[in-house]
Amino acid sequence: MARPRTFDEDTVIDKALHLFWKKGFSETSSRDLIAATGMSNGSLFNSFGDKTNLYLACLQRYNGTYITALENLLVSELPFKEKIQKVFKSTAKKVSVTGDYEGCFFFNSSVDNGIHDAAISTLIAAIQQRLEQAFCTAADQARDNKQLAIKSDSTQIAQYLMMITNGLRAMVKGNTPVEDIDQVIYSALKFLPF
Repeated sequence: MARPRTFDEDTVIDKALHLFWKKGFSETSSRDLIAATGMSNGSLFNSFGDKTNLYLACLQRYNGTYITALENLLVSELPFKEKIQKVFKSTAKKVSVTGDYEGCFFFNSSVDNGIHDAAISTLIAAIQQRLEQAFCTAADQARDNKQLAIKSDSTQIAQYLMMITNGLRAMVKGNTPVEDIDQVIYSALKFLPF
């Protein structure tokens, strides 16, 4: 007979998510996960199977929480330029306590060479598609509200915004000075067909 769980699975996933977010999949050891979650080796891996399954649970949590929040912002009633500026600024947000860039768990996952799991790769592709669709919907909405030029192609605008967002994420990962990031944001907004 299995013993009842003595831990909160959501709390464990949240702690593991923040560790993976900070260190990446490849650089996070089992020992790191045990220390971060406060669980024993047996409990952690009996519950989640292995590091890859725990990482997948973390990416699913990120998708359900952070990507949903971003999607909600993009379909909100805010003016288009303001929404996009908020997306760009949040992409390059610094953690107030440390002054380090927060980065993006999804982006980090998509460029982590240590991930060789089909389920994780499939989820990364689904998140990418979900984000592009949210940008496309925001562009359609802006065009309908006359906040973008009538002849604007929503798909092209969504791809442009994804490219800028990913570029900002790469700049953050490279610890680019905030002034340079602000200039990229300014330029990216300037070139949208308002």
